[in-house]
Amino acid sequence: MIGGRGPTMARRRLQAEAVLRILGGRLGASPGDAAWVVLGDLNDYLSSSGFAPLLGQLWLENIGERLPAAERWTHYYGGGDEYRQLDYLLLSRMLAEANPNTLPIIVRHGLPRRAKRYAGPRFAGVGENRPKASDHSPVVFELEL
Repeated sequence: MIGGRGPTMARRRLQAEAVLRILGGRLGASPGDAAWVVLGDLNDYLSSSGFAPLLGQLWLENIGERLPAAERWTHYYGGGDEYRQLDYLLLSRMLAEANPNTLPIIVRHGLPRRAKRYAGPRFAGVGENRPKASDHSPVVFELEL
């Protein structure tokens, strides 16, 4: 999002469309019937129009949505004291349905102590602002195949 969400939105939309082309090219007309995961820092919020081509597909599930909305945040921005989700696990429908009761775990131990919404343990050495492991929190999801 460096440069602002608006000016970089077209790039995220192109990236979402490219993911669709890759999945379609490798898996054909029914990508939800195969085992795959799209994951990572997608660099925008869920409501973004840049995600629309990808998240509008019925053959994938954003596993983060299994958590209550207030618990989905994976990123802390100190400049505005903002807690948002930027990191995602998107599972094929087949994998999501094979793991219907599994919830994602968001590991926030590396966040700076100024991220007050998280009151749990921190990694040794994490400070008020620095040092920190990251301003992003890893998302973990245990899959059974």
